[in-house]
Amino acid sequence: MIFTTSVALLLGAFNVASAIPAQLYARQSPVITLEGAGPNPPSISLSPPIDGTNVTINYDLSISHIVTVGEVAVCSFYGIDGATPFTVGTQTVDVGPPQVLLSVKCCAFYCEGYPVNNCPLCPNGG
Repeated sequence: MIFTTSVALLLGAFNVASAIPAQLYARQSPVITLEGAGPNPPSISLSPPIDGTNVTINYDLSISHIVTVGEVAVCSFYGIDGATPFTVGTQTVDVGPPQVLLSVKCCAFYCEGYPVNNCPLCPNGG
């Protein structure tokens, strides 16, 4: 009896603890910095929603690096010359060849109770 009660309490505590990240993930957006080339590169920062919305980037600088800060999203970028770099969580990626980025779409990669590819925050699984 004591063992069963202890296990039930432990599992209940685990379920409460595992629900907290899902609530936080549903509200956070990554901070993205798009960097040009050079030793002191020009840059722009943005924070798109993580619901799969395609966000237009109105910045005519040729981008060499994408820096994302945030543990909760996968972001896909679309370049003028066909580049399709993406980031997962906090990451820095190179854009090759450097080019103007036209848009970005970010999706949460964690949803409580749903497989990642079926997350309701992103249309068609993101």
